[in-house]
Amino acid sequence: MPVDRRNSSTVAITGATGLLGGALVRQLLAAGFSAASLRCLVRSRERAERSGIPPESIVLGALEDLESLERATEGAEVVFHLAATLKARSRAAFDAVNARGTEALIAAMGRRAPGARLVLVSSLAAAGPSVDGRASARMPGECRPVSHYGESKRQGELAVLAHRDLPWTIVRPPVVYGAGDAATRLLFQQARALLTFVPRSDAPLSIVHVDDVARALVATVDDRASGAILPLDGPDRTTTHAMLQAFAAACGRRARLVPVPLAVAAAAARLAEFGAGLFGRTSFFNPDKVREIAASGWVADGAHIRALLGFAPEVDLATGLRAVARAEGLLPGHDRA
Repeated sequence: MPVDRRNSSTVAITGATGLLGGALVRQLLAAGFSAASLRCLVRSRERAERSGIPPESIVLGALEDLESLERATEGAEVVFHLAATLKARSRAAFDAVNARGTEALIAAMGRRAPGARLVLVSSLAAAGPSVDGRASARMPGECRPVSHYGESKRQGELAVLAHRDLPWTIVRPPVVYGAGDAATRLLFQQARALLTFVPRSDAPLSIVHVDDVARALVATVDDRASGAILPLDGPDRTTTHAMLQAFAAACGRRARLVPVPLAVAAAAARLAEFGAGLFGRTSFFNPDKVREIAASGWVADGAHIRALLGFAPEVDLATGLRAVARAEGLLPGHDRA
């Protein structure tokens, strides 16, 4: 039988103001967890309250602040680690957050929440490319990431496994989309452009709505998820080219795909990175992302979490994208919700 911890567990969450963090908080509250039982580590109280986090759930701090990590995790039974960086200018910058930040959290748990289970939200990028999903559940020591981001997430996984007394669950989502997300908006912009430049090879991939990822995370509160590596898949797999057509179709349009050599994409990525750097920013489209685009495929196998926890995604791609397009005001005659 599933373990019902709603009335007794203290749950800590890092990255609670992000796309996935906000969805997870909403679904935990909907599942019956009280606001007082949630400890959401956030940098800004104003941003947290704007994103719907209850005031009594807020713990101000950051991954680099051990004292705040200890306050957030003290007495917790489950810790969801969502905080990560998706874009950076160097491998060291990725590692500083995705690997070293995970190590700092584990250290805080050792001091304030011994015995708590860590649910690490990693990435399919940590497992490396897969065209059929079979590689998506490998142990991190067997994984072969192709990007700095993927390697930094793998290092975070290795940090978890290095602590033999730490109960853990690792969740590996593929591409995640949802309303209010900058990366999702970028894909919509690309799909709705006059011309949509794509790699010549049309690689298979998995994509999942943020609400399905949050539902999967709520399911991992069950003790049966302990010691499991759980890739997540959406209800319907797609391909690089078909995904962009689906983004355009959600807005009532058709994408005009223009295949280009990877060398052209790499040059454009370097230019985008340089331009963002002039303004002190980082770009989602960068040489590291091109390394992932060049891979043979990014397919996850959702059979593991279905067999273990009975979880199956519910939001099909067409329905999910249409809802996001409506929320973002991208449908003809519709303002942003």
